[in-house]
Amino acid sequence: MSSHAESGSRALSSDLLLEALASEFPRPVRYWVGFSGGLDSTVLLHLLAQAQARLAAPLGAIHVDHGLHPDSAAWRSHCGCVCEDLGLSLVSLKVDAVAGRGESPEAVARVARYAAIAERMGSGAMLLTAHHLDDQAETLLLQLLRGAGVDGLAAMPRWRPWADGWHARPLLDVRRAAIRDWALANALTWIDDPSNAQLHADRNFLRHRIMPALSRRWPGAREAIARSAGHCADAAYAVRERTASDLAVVETAGGERLRIDALALLDSSRRHLVLREWLSRRGAAPLPGRRLDEAVRQLTDANVDRDLRVAWAGCELRRFRGEAWLLRETAHAAPTRHDWVGEEIRLEPGLGTIRRVSRPGGIDVGRWANGRVQVGYRRDGLRCQPAGRSGGRSFKKIAQDFAIPPWQREIHPIVYIDDRPAAIANCCVCEPFAAAEGTDGWWIEWTPDGVR
Repeated sequence: MSSHAESGSRALSSDLLLEALASEFPRPVRYWVGFSGGLDSTVLLHLLAQAQARLAAPLGAIHVDHGLHPDSAAWRSHCGCVCEDLGLSLVSLKVDAVAGRGESPEAVARVARYAAIAERMGSGAMLLTAHHLDDQAETLLLQLLRGAGVDGLAAMPRWRPWADGWHARPLLDVRRAAIRDWALANALTWIDDPSNAQLHADRNFLRHRIMPALSRRWPGAREAIARSAGHCADAAYAVRERTASDLAVVETAGGERLRIDALALLDSSRRHLVLREWLSRRGAAPLPGRRLDEAVRQLTDANVDRDLRVAWAGCELRRFRGEAWLLRETAHAAPTRHDWVGEEIRLEPGLGTIRRVSRPGGIDVGRWANGRVQVGYRRDGLRCQPAGRSGGRSFKKIAQDFAIPPWQREIHPIVYIDDRPAAIANCCVCEPFAAAEGTDGWWIEWTPDGVR
């Protein structure tokens, strides 16, 4: 497509669209147009239909009925008629996009729409949506008003990996006016969704009130704002590359934890970026800006012996022995003792799974077979002599020796044989239950629930 996004219909043609798809985007096994029946997606669908014989893959359309408007059935029927006239197949999906209390209706509809499309699209396919330059400018302004960083200010990428395939926006450098001009020149009909004129939605307010005022004062405002999004995208890419390099140095335990000493060596901005990226990779909800500042400060500046705990959105950030840990808050029942049956046991909800594995240094198989084996937890006065070491130790001392974090000690599983501690999961076997040297026995492995 043209890089300067002219306002006339000459900025649009099937030939230019084909050129862009061939040179700028990955090659999929199938193209799907996200087809709402509105102006923008109608133009995109017609442009592609004109050139479908020259496309690198088959073309189809996907329509999503959100069930939010009384005319949605008529809109679905209209989309079916358009596709039939163009000789294209249409997949029609229906979703429940009713927003709950405190939820954004637009955001709920968007999430539901893309989830349904992702499930139906198929591996190696590409979703094409008709986002254009005006959409890009509005998106950057919305992100700016939300206080976004360079990732947010990069707005919408021209394409990205998505749902076992790709999501592409081939009209992203084309003005809305050019799209409308092309539709009128080709006598197209489309649906006007009345919700697009409702000013309570932030994007609509920007579109109908703010952008016209900006354009009257600065005629090239839309193009300039969209260019800024491109510059932010370049900056965001460079930041991501640098952050990935920093994170490779800072993370440990296969990415499960962060080395606080290595984090502290980075300058302040890089610490924030590394922590944000690590949390994202671990599946945690984003930390709000001020909470992120506080987390970085506490991790790197607080006294070593201080029990750090930063909680948000079902997650906890903790520190132990020079490392940052991410925990998922998991409700669990009060720990109780279980008789061991089978190879593994699913513990109380939230406490994970424990299993036995044959390996040298485990519990003697004879002692196991001839005693009552139970899984329990810490009890007052518990002591154990780890195999190969002299003298008994308290559970607190064992927890320190084997680096059991304080928040796990009350729920850390212990195997008892005939009511005597025989093994502490993931840590040690207790005398006199250890298998003879060089002999396989039962080693106890525990996998806690949640992000640990």
